[in-house]
This record gives sequence, structure tokens and C-alpha cells, in this order.
Amino acid sequence: MSRIIINQLGPIQSCDLEIDEFMVFTGPQSSGKSTIAKSVFLFKNVKNILVQLLRKQHLLSEGAVSSTIGMSLKNRLIRELRSNFLQIFGTTWCMDHNMSLKYEYREDVWIQISLKDDQMSPNYIWLEFSQKLIDFLGELDEGSGAGLLILNFDIQDTLKQTINRFFADELEIVYIPAGRSMMTLLSTQLNYIYSLMDDLQRRSMDYCTQNYIERILQLKPSFSASLEELMKNRKELTDQKLNVSVLKQAIGLMKRILRGEYRNIDGEERLQVSANRYVKINFASSGQQEAVWILNVLFYYLLQGRKAYFIVEEPESHLYPDAQKLITEFIVLVKNAGNQAVLTTHSPYILGTLNNLLYANKISKQVDQEKLHRIINRDKWLDFEKLSAYYVRDGQCRSCVDLEFESIENEMIDGASEDINRDYDQMLALNE
Repeated sequence: MSRIIINQLGPIQSCDLEIDEFMVFTGPQSSGKSTIAKSVFLFKNVKNILVQLLRKQHLLSEGAVSSTIGMSLKNRLIRELRSNFLQIFGTTWCMDHNMSLKYEYREDVWIQISLKDDQMSPNYIWLEFSQKLIDFLGELDEGSGAGLLILNFDIQDTLKQTINRFFADELEIVYIPAGRSMMTLLSTQLNYIYSLMDDLQRRSMDYCTQNYIERILQLKPSFSASLEELMKNRKELTDQKLNVSVLKQAIGLMKRILRGEYRNIDGEERLQVSANRYVKINFASSGQQEAVWILNVLFYYLLQGRKAYFIVEEPESHLYPDAQKLITEFIVLVKNAGNQAVLTTHSPYILGTLNNLLYANKISKQVDQEKLHRIINRDKWLDFEKLSAYYVRDGQCRSCVDLEFESIENEMIDGASEDINRDYDQMLALNE
């Protein structure tokens, strides 16, 4: 199992976590939940970076001009990771000199980022690789230099599989940040704004947000038809067996959450609310704008049968409690279809829904499964052994699972309401 260790980064003082199939982080705002999520993304994205660097190496061999000519793959990866770190976490000048990040993909494969004094900077980003990783990068470098890498889809797939096997991780990494409504609000202008940016301007953006924007720009044209039509077309065009039951459940949840259905018709983004009526997505409610691309991205991967590690920040944003319940069920439904996920949340409704799904799985061997299935579909039952939940506060990250009841601790769910009720009881006492 992979592992991440964080010291003195942003609000996080120390954190040492195993990476599970389903991880939940809760706690006050600005406590460090996003810091942990972004750190996981930074390291899991290394596989993608390697593929991109090797493709660029092929283009260089055909005569393209670049400042990286002559650089080893290891040094190019270091340069790219250093740039990504700065795009995600900002300047290191104000960081604690003892900051460090380490990600262990497996026992003998790891990357560590720390800060060192340098002539140019008092907090220079320093990267170290395990010897096993250094050797692997050397092998990839030799392969590209010998002309073994060509822009052939079969070869690229083989290359990705080789990299995935080395890192013991077959999943794509997909980051869905908070603040999604602003990008949806600018739906008609987003393509234009992004196309006008030069490389320097793009690099000034948060890297996770940039990655998200590029992903949704690629996926928008895929939603030109209804969800049922997309499923039907996919079924006709692929030899892969589709889990129609899960897809239909996903479609039903999407429609209930959005109170409509997203469509991209000739570049115009719409929320189709009935057969003959729609609203442009930038005029939809903030909750619909926040939720739409969580739903679309996860549904796309589910439909295509592409397995991913989803990092979703604050899925509850701007949603009424019943929609928060539904979007949690949607995420777990997709996760149970062979994917993995990280959630950051402030919502007791998200945590409460997860506990219901955990409880359904817990009692499934003791009760009539068909009756239980009618209450909560078995595709949403959540295995406690594959979940970890953490409370992040005051720079620390502690587990908040109740091992006895196989659930997330109730105080994480009821803490705010207990404070409100205590204040009310004290005021009642004053009035007696």
C-alpha cells in the first residue's frame, strides 16, 4: 500500500497516512484538508508527467527545438515536479525550512521533496528519488534514445502499462477542485479565455485547477446527446461489457441532483429541464453549477470503463441536504465500480450518508438482503475495510473512524449541532 508523509507544509505540521481506496477528510476550513489532497495528486500525477516527457522526447528526436535537449529524463522530471509544486503550493520563500513531502509508491519506490539553502534561494526545492526509481528512469531514457518510443497508440499503451506496473498503480488521477461554479459560470467564455493565455499565464494558475479546466474542456463535446443516448451509443461501439444497472442508477442520480440534464449543443452549454425547455448553464443555480462537472466527469469515466482515482473537494458546495445525500451516493456508486476516491468535506450530511452506506454493508449478512437492497441499492454499500476517515485540525490529522461500530465517529457529524444546542440550552436557563 502506498503512503504519504507531510511535514510543515501550509497548515499541516505532521501527517503520515496510508493511501486507501476511499479516504474522507473533514475538519474546519483552512485546516489542511486541501493540502493533503493536493499532495496526493502531485505524486500520483507523476505517471502522467513521465508519459508526457517521453512523448516530448520523441518530438525532440524529430527536430523540435527545446531547452531540455541533452537533459536526462530524471532531470527533466525533477524540473517538472519542481514547477508543479510551485504551481500548487506557491512560493517556498515563506515556507518552514523543515518542510518535507514523501510519497512511497511501494517499499523501494519513493519520491521526497524538501527545502535546502541555495545561492539563488534560501528555500530551494530539492527532490530525491529512490535508487529503484532512478534505475527505472534510466531504462526509460535508454529506450527513448534507442528510438523505441514512437507516437503509436499501441506503443503508448504499452508504455503506460509499464509505468503503471512499476508504480503499482493502474488508475488515472482526476482532481476536481472546490470553486467549480465560477468556471461553469464562465462556460461560454472559458475556451476563449484559456486559449488566449500564454504558457507563463497558465503556469501562474493553481496546477490542480489548470488540470481540471483542461479536462472539462476536453470532455464538453462528449455530452452533446442525452445520457441514455450516450449509454446506448457506447454499448453499440464497444466490445466491453457495460454494467447497465450501475449506469442507469448513475443517470437517475444525476437527473435528481441537477433537476435536469447537462447538454452541450453546438458549443452552447445547457441544463435541459424538460423535453422542450432548458436554461443556459451559466444561468443555472450555484448548486447546479457546482455539481454538474463532478457528475459529468465521474459519469464519463464510468461510461468509458476507465478506472480512476478521483479527488473531489467539497462535493456538498451550494447543495441542499437531500442533494448532498444523493451526490455522496453517486460518488460511492462510481467508486464501487472499480475506482477509488478522496473526499474533503465540511458536511455532516455527507458523513451521515457515508455512515448509512457503511451500515448497509455491515448488516448485509445478517438481514434479508433483498429488503435491504430496496432501501439502499447494494451497488452503494460501502466496505468499512476499504475506507479511512480523518479529522484535520491544528496541524494534525487523526483517524475519526469508530472501529467498534465500523463507522465515522458521530461527534464528527454532530459536533456543530451539539454546540448550537448547548448555546440554546444555556439561553433557556437564563430565561427560567
